[in-house]
Amino acid sequence: MKHIYAVAKNPNNKNHSKSISEIVEIVKNKSLSPTEFRYICSQVRINCKLVIPKRPKSLPNYLTASEMYLFLEKAHKKDNLTGLLAEFLTFTGLRIAEATDLMVQDIDFDANQLKVINGKGGKDRFVPVTSNILQKIKLHLNKRTKGYVFGKKNGTQYSKRAFQKRIKGVLLSCNFTKNLSTHSLRHTFACVCLARGLDLKQISILLGHDSVKSTEIYAKLELGTIKEQFLHLMDKR
Repeated sequence: MKHIYAVAKNPNNKNHSKSISEIVEIVKNKSLSPTEFRYICSQVRINCKLVIPKRPKSLPNYLTASEMYLFLEKAHKKDNLTGLLAEFLTFTGLRIAEATDLMVQDIDFDANQLKVINGKGGKDRFVPVTSNILQKIKLHLNKRTKGYVFGKKNGTQYSKRAFQKRIKGVLLSCNFTKNLSTHSLRHTFACVCLARGLDLKQISILLGHDSVKSTEIYAKLELGTIKEQFLHLMDKR
């Protein structure tokens, strides 16, 4: 380990390609902790003077209230599964893969919540679910007590791609002028939560974000109570 630090730290080493090759070989053969690996990467960036371009911070697209109602109306008209899936994603904020993997036994109908198991990053989390959504899920399950919530009639699992295709098809049929995807429903959920008064920390927990920083972008999409306070103050003139 001392050798790899020496290679990474050496500012006088002009043969960066050779140094990187050495580091790659050592990383392959050593069991490094995440902290050690991040340190090595930072030293390589510094000593090789690598400039990593920043990703453009464009705001994600989401559905406004009127767009959301139109989308859900069209989804329910398409078929029962598509309608329930669209409503479920919009009002739980689950990722499409999490909805695909959701099992009946992961839903606590009495406690109004579900458990996402092995979500993004391998994390579990609890998500509240409204009574209205739960009632519709019960009707969909038709007394079924196990298996995939949104599974096929033969009990097998739908692919993530199949669900994306269903949702994307409905979005396209709405003729919205902005570029929307299945993930846009997750953005819509976050904006609805913010508009209804939940703070960024609470929304971050619901979405399963590692840090509230990942959630801060929604403050730029939906002003929530800030807008109400601003308009109230301005109307006092």
